[in-house]
Amino acid sequence: MEKDKVEQEVNEEVEENQAQEQEETVEEPITEKSVEELQQEKIAELGEEVEKWKTDYYKVFADMENLKRRLQNEHANALKYMLQSFAEDLLPVVDNLERSQNVAEPSEELKNFLKGYEMITTQFIDALKKHGIEQIDVEGKEFDPNFHQAVMMVNDENYGHNMIVEELQKGYKLKDRVIRASLVKVNE
Repeated sequence: MEKDKVEQEVNEEVEENQAQEQEETVEEPITEKSVEELQQEKIAELGEEVEKWKTDYYKVFADMENLKRRLQNEHANALKYMLQSFAEDLLPVVDNLERSQNVAEPSEELKNFLKGYEMITTQFIDALKKHGIEQIDVEGKEFDPNFHQAVMMVNDENYGHNMIVEELQKGYKLKDRVIRASLVKVNE
């Protein structure tokens, strides 16, 4: 009897162990469907992450393109206007060369000097033109505050309203930028 009792206890233990194993497998059953769902969720997460990285990449790429374009424009403007300060320093020299030629009644000897000054002045102005520095034209023009600075107003019937009567100091521009406005008399 005791043998039967021992066998019965062993059988009960084996059945308990089998029951526990079945319960454990029942508590955590992994089915084909749940594996597919997990894979789909993981794929969706990775897809969202890819989209986030693509969006960030496109933003950074656009920022870099804008920076590149802006730097190219700044460089082009720097090259275009790099002579401006140099030209501003040379303009008083041109003014003085032109003033030196305004002699009321020159003698014969002085006329030869004036002819030389005129040639130097012409050569100087041609060199400035070669580099994009030009005089602002005022003859027969209407006053434009973008190019002219009115220092006097006169009332002359020979000129129309707001027309330039006389240029007191020549103005110059570098390509499309005014580096010194013309000083002018304007008719009311």
